Amino acid sequence: MHEFIYKQDKENALSSGMGCFMKGTLVETEEGWTPIDELKVGDWVMSRPENGIGEAVPKRVVNTFRYEDKEVVMLNFSCFPNRNGRGAALVVTPNHPFCVYGVVTNLIVEHPEFGKLGAYWKGCDYDDGEDVFAGDEGRARYEALWAFKHTPYEMRLYEQPVWKRADQLERGDVVLGLENDYCVVEDYRPLYAYRDTDQAWIQQTNLAYGWEQSDQGENYDMVLNEESRHSPTWDLMDMPNDENLLYVDEDGQRHYRRYRTTVYNIEVEDYHTYCVGYQCILVHN
Repeated sequence: MHEFIYKQDKENALSSGMGCFMKGTLVETEEGWTPIDELKVGDWVMSRPENGIGEAVPKRVVNTFRYEDKEVVMLNFSCFPNRNGRGAALVVTPNHPFCVYGVVTNLIVEHPEFGKLGAYWKGCDYDDGEDVFAGDEGRARYEALWAFKHTPYEMRLYEQPVWKRADQLERGDVVLGLENDYCVVEDYRPLYAYRDTDQAWIQQTNLAYGWEQSDQGENYDMVLNEESRHSPTWDLMDMPNDENLLYVDEDGQRHYRRYRTTVYNIEVEDYHTYCVGYQCILVHN
C-alpha cells in the first residue's frame, strides 16, 4: 500500500512538466556547491535514491536545461527545530518537485489567555494598527509571543517520503537537508514584477492575516552580482501594494503581473535527484 501511495504521489508531483530554479541556485557536488546554471554534462552532483531513503552519493549530470520567461515563486525554510527562518530561501518554478519527509505537529500552540499562537506565520491573532504590546496585558502578550517563537518545532515523520510540487507544499512540511538534518517549509509566496525593472515584489507576512492580504511588501533585486551570487538581494521593505504592480491587459483589465525570468534544471543519472542550497534540500530533476 505504501508503495502505491508513493507511486501516486510521485506521478502527481511529476505530472506537469519540468520544474526549474533561478540562476545562481546552488547544487551540492562532491567538492562543495556549484550554481545550477554553471553545471555541465559529465559533472558530478550529490544524489539520493528516488524514494528519498538512503545516503547521498555522487551521480553524473546527463543533461542540462534552460528556459526563458518562466514564472517563479519564493520558498522559505527554517532549520529544524528552529521556528521562523534561519534556513534556505529558494526561487523556483511552482511545479518543481520536493521530497517531503514529515510534518510539524506544533505549528500552532494554544495559549490560555491569548488563544492560538502561530495560527499564521508568526505572532498573535490580532488586527494591524492595534498597540497590542501596551500596558500590562501588552507585556504579557509580548512575553507569550516571545516564548512561543522560541518553542522548538516537533515533527512526525512519514513511513514513506512523498513528492510534492512547490505549489503543493504547506507550511510545516518537513524536507531533508544537509547531513540528514531537516528543514521546515515556512512559506510559499509568489513574486510579482515591479514596474519595468529587474526587481521583484513579494508580499510581507502580515501578523494577523498571513501574506495573502498584506498591503505591504518587500523588493528584491533579481540580478545577481559579486556580492550576491546565489540568491536575490533584499532591497527595500514596506513597498506598498499600488499602481506600480498593476498592468492593463488587451481587454483593459488590471492585473498583477507575475515576475518571470530564465530558469535552469539538470538531469541526473540513475536516481534523478539532486540537492539544492547550502541546506542541500532534496529535489527531483
